[in-house]
Order: sequence, then C-alpha cells, then structure tokens
Amino acid sequence: MALASGASFAGCIVARRLGAGATGAVYLAQDPRRSRWQVLKVLTPALSGDEGFRRRFLAESPVAASLRHPHIVDVSDRGEFDGQLYVVMDYVDGINAARLITDRFPAVAPVGEALAVVTAVAAALDHAHERGVLHGDVKPANILLPGRDEGEQRILVSDFGIAPGRGTAGYAAPERLRGGLLDGRADQYALAASAFHLLTGAPPPPGQEPPRLSDQRPELARLDRVFARALAAEPADRFETCRDFAEAANRAGIFGGDRRGDPVLVGEHPVRARPSRGDIDAGKVAAKVRPARGRRAPQGSSAAPPAPRRPGGPAPRGRRRRKILLAVTAMVLVAGLLALNLVAGRKTGAAPAPAVRPTGPSAAPRDPAAPPVALEGTYRLEVRRTEQTFDHTPDPQPPDVDTWWAFRSSCAAGSCTAVGVLLDDADHTRPKSPGGQPVVLDFRDGRWLSRPEPSTFPCVGRDGVAAAQATTQVLSLRPGPAGELAGEMTVTAHGDECGQRGAVLRAPAVATRTGDTPPAVAVPDPPAPR
Repeated sequence: MALASGASFAGCIVARRLGAGATGAVYLAQDPRRSRWQVLKVLTPALSGDEGFRRRFLAESPVAASLRHPHIVDVSDRGEFDGQLYVVMDYVDGINAARLITDRFPAVAPVGEALAVVTAVAAALDHAHERGVLHGDVKPANILLPGRDEGEQRILVSDFGIAPGRGTAGYAAPERLRGGLLDGRADQYALAASAFHLLTGAPPPPGQEPPRLSDQRPELARLDRVFARALAAEPADRFETCRDFAEAANRAGIFGGDRRGDPVLVGEHPVRARPSRGDIDAGKVAAKVRPARGRRAPQGSSAAPPAPRRPGGPAPRGRRRRKILLAVTAMVLVAGLLALNLVAGRKTGAAPAPAVRPTGPSAAPRDPAAPPVALEGTYRLEVRRTEQTFDHTPDPQPPDVDTWWAFRSSCAAGSCTAVGVLLDDADHTRPKSPGGQPVVLDFRDGRWLSRPEPSTFPCVGRDGVAAAQATTQVLSLRPGPAGELAGEMTVTAHGDECGQRGAVLRAPAVATRTGDTPPAVAVPDPPAPR
C-alpha cells in the first residue's frame, strides 16, 4: 500500500512518492534526526514475505548500512517496520546511467564516459566484496550521476543487497540465472554488461555467447579481449576482482583514436536533476551466497577517475585543426549538401573501409530474428550535431540538421533492404535536385544499417592549406516502441590529408515518419539483400 504525503514510517516523514520498481516503492522523506533529505525505499510485499530473502536482508543490514565509500550511496538505516523491509539512504539529485544513454547520448556513450563509470563502480564493488556484501543487481539504473561537486562529477552505486533472486535479464551473470553459488565475480559480470550497454546501446543478449564490442564499434577492438573475460560464462574465467577488470579496460581503452589520455567525465555536460525511479525487472529471490575466494586487501579507499579537463587555455594545434574540419563540415551540412553525404556522387579514390556498425538506443536486447519494421513513406531525419562526439569526446557542432527522405523497402526470405531518395528542403513533395544517388539500407541485427559510402569533406591540412578528407558515412537506425527510429550517423576518416586518419565523428540520429511517399517521387526498387 502506498504511503501518503505526511505519513510516518520507520522514523521518517514522507514528503512525496518518487516512483516504484521491481524491488519496491521509493519516497522522498525527511528524517528528523538528520538535516538532509533521505530516500525511503519500502520493499515489495513479495520480498518482505520471502523468508529466505528476509533472513539474508536482515543479516546483511548492519554491514550494508556501514559501507562508506566515495562511490557508494550512504545508507543510514535498514530493517523491518510493521512487517515490511525498508532501506533509508541519501537522496541523490541527478540521473542514472540508463538515463544518461537515453537523454544525453541517444546512441552510445563516449569510451571515456564508460570507462570512468567502470573505474568508479569497480572500486565500490570491491570495497563491498571485501566486507562480505554482494550487490546482486548492478545495472545502469543503479549507477547514479549526481550534480557536480566542486567541479568534479561523482559516480555512485545504490541498492546493495536488495536484488531479486535472479537479478535483471541482460545484466545477471549465468550462475545467478541458474541459482548457483555467487561471489564478487557475479557483480563483475553485471558491471561488464552495464559497460557494454553504455558502449553499444544495449546489454549483451542473455543466454548467448556475448558479442564482441568491435562488431558494433570497430574502434574498440582492443577492448574485446577484456570484455570477453569479464563476461565469461564461468566465474573462474573472469578477472579475480572488479578492480582488475577496470584496470585492464583502462589500459586497453587508451589508444590512438582516443585523442586524450584522461577519461572525459559526464561532468562536462550539465546533469539533469531527476531522481532515479529504481528497478525495472522483477524476479524471484533464490540466491545462495558464498564468500569470495582469494580477495586481496583494498588498495586505498578510492579509485576515483581523474578529473575532467577544465575549459580554458589554448587548444593544441591538432585539436584546432579538427575544430576547423568540423566547422567546415557543419557549414556543408547547413547548406543542405547530401545530408552528411549519405548519397553517393562525391566519391574519392580512397578505398572504402569496412562498415562501421554503431548501435542505436535500446531499453532491452532485441531478438535479431524479429521481423523488421518497414521503411515506407516520407521520413524526417534529424541529425543532432549539438550532441555529437569526435573520437568519443563530446564535441557539439550546432546547428542540428533536418532532411526529408522517401523510403521504399522490400523483404524476401527473412532479409530486407530499403532505398531512400532525398527530398527537397522546402517542398517535401518532390525530390531534391541535384539529389545524388539513392541511399541503400539493409536490416540486420534488429536495425536498419546504410551501406557505407565513401565521400570527401573539406578540411584544413597540416600546413594550413585547404584539403579534402576521404571519409565513409554510415547511418544506423533501430525501431523504437513509439514508431520512431533512433540511432546515429557515423563519419570515419580514412585518408590522412588533414592528420585525421582513423578519427570517428558520431551524431545521434532520429527518423520519424511524416506521411506516405509523394506521387511525384519515384523511389527505385530496392536491390537484393546482401
């Protein structure tokens, strides 16, 4: 039964309800003994009535409430009141990592963002494991990003020890799903799955061999081996501790394409103040916990990532050159030239590189065998240059760019292709002239993916002379629940005319259907699927 505003529960005065999830209802509350706002979480009757969960919860409460770490939300009280289990913790004004992906990075997070989260959460988990407490449900919704404190972004983990028995699908380790014995390596698996979600837009499909990061983000190939180990089906094949995983990921994640050695923390963008609404999925409590083996002593209480670079001071010459390149690119887009050159017609002599396969946002893993959503009719394609990244570093280049397209799709033997024709900017009932060649997309792995097209962008060379940069552009769009398609536009530099070889520009993209194909627009027949 929901608590009303002004109600008293376990010594707290309820101000208002913040939300509810699989594990319980969450309230903003005031504890008369403390000056700060608190969050009161009242667990569900199902959890409170589960005798095994209740015994474990009460046995762990003294230790869980005593956990003090820079990356753990402080818990002031845990216990039972009027037959209901509850937790009282600090109120965190900010967003969680799940909202970070959907609100701030609608496609994928920059690698610096993800590795900063991994480093902080790994330190928090190891701190708890060394004291005999497992989290049990590590996922983006339980990783909180409050407002900046003295210029530095904090990263906090919440909800230790109140997980449903089988955790959350997509993040739960195989041994948790099968009801096996658990140690800290189950949390390590969930942390790796959460990082995989941040980097690709969706967690690994449950019950399957984890895909490689490079299948969707080729520039992250050096992280493949690290994530394959952390996501291993058997606990013995994973890293010994979460900190070991984080250290290996950071060592592998600093590579030539990432133009700065320190992680770019989320503090470089304003945090939207929204309290987390808690869990998503429900599950039956049946976990059996065993002590972790061979844990080493903590190496300091904090493993906070480096502070972000502060703005100010002259930019390095290479970054100034890159800014000029992107500014010129933005002007080309504003002029309406081929919408990031998706359509062919400006080919260079450079050989096309392998297709970059970014992944659009997804609230849950999708079945690759699911039937595609047809691309039929007129669509508005919005490319959000204000939210773009350059080599995983936030680098907004306004304005956003809107173009209109007429699409036609065809499916046969489980494969689908679509063809798109660019429409006039002012009159969306006729094709753009000149509009270049049509764009071709294939549906695979639950999304539409354009066939890569090589083209050139103007840029400024090393000697300051105007040059042309060979690139490949790819558009990825994943069908959403409301009928929209969301993903990203990726531009990859292949030549080194301006010192940009291997650089990757990403901009979130959203396609919205606006009507049927205009009678005056002839969309060619889609080619055979690849």
